[in-house]
Amino acid sequence: MAGTGDGNMNVDEILKKLSSALAEKQLSVAGLFSQLDTDNDGRINGPELHKGIKILVGDFLSPGQVSSIIQSVDSNSDNRIDMYELRIALERVN
Repeated sequence: MAGTGDGNMNVDEILKKLSSALAEKQLSVAGLFSQLDTDNDGRINGPELHKGIKILVGDFLSPGQVSSIIQSVDSNSDNRIDMYELRIALERVN
């Protein structure tokens, strides 16, 4: 499913940018997750991901791109990204 986003960037490119932001801001995956999970429910939803990527990476993603990222990373099909799924996705692109 990776690489199926609309727009100029595919899922792996966006995940690589998030991984780079992790290093630049000296964040752990848990730290990144907590910045993205603004409602602290233990899962990142579409609006949280959209806003977090805009703030952390500076990229404005279309709803289709956000949906593609979630579909690519969401291994338990709940339409959310949990900490484990984020960690696996970031390890995959490095």
